[in-house]
Amino acid sequence: MIKGLIFDMDGTLVQNMPYHLKAFNETARRHGFKIVEPVTSRFFGMRNNDIMPQVFAPGSLDGYDLDQLSDEKEAIYRELYAGNVRLTEGLDALLDDAVQCGIKCAIGSAGSIENIEFITREGGITDRIDVIVCNTDVVNCKPDPEIFIKCCERLGFDPSECVVFEDAVGGVQAAVAAGCPCVALTSTLDAEALSGAGANLVVNDFKGINIARLQELFG
Repeated sequence: MIKGLIFDMDGTLVQNMPYHLKAFNETARRHGFKIVEPVTSRFFGMRNNDIMPQVFAPGSLDGYDLDQLSDEKEAIYRELYAGNVRLTEGLDALLDDAVQCGIKCAIGSAGSIENIEFITREGGITDRIDVIVCNTDVVNCKPDPEIFIKCCERLGFDPSECVVFEDAVGGVQAAVAAGCPCVALTSTLDAEALSGAGANLVVNDFKGINIARLQELFG
């Protein structure tokens, strides 16, 4: 039986990647960095400290504290995105259905707690999220399963009882490695790539996804 739902954030709860890209560009502009590698889907799910050395020209980051620069980039992202947050279609109804059915919900994201709380607040879903696991809660990023294993532990359920919703290959691989059934959204990648990574079901958005269907598929 399915007892918990676990959601990735960026590209899953919300379609926010254009705002992350704008924030990287604005960070580069403010510091005079040259962008040598566009921020594409291959970076999704990675930490800024791992992305920035690949995105900004060699030598740009000399003398910078990457943690501070990362915090600045995320603050810019929240400033740009404030007032524009829209939940992925069908998500609101699914969360309501989960509450009605007594299903607990978690967010497992490589994002910061500030970003996650920003999205849940702006999206109006704070009261429907029971557990949050963010970047400071784990040592290893996706595709390592640590983040989803920790979500399951905090929810109090076996991984087989928790459906993960993801949009990136690394996230799908992490869910599979954790032992969770996985539903992938084609927000950033095509169905073939997500199925190839091991997703049990690939959908465009949350429309038509409800607890009864998840129980039928995975329960």
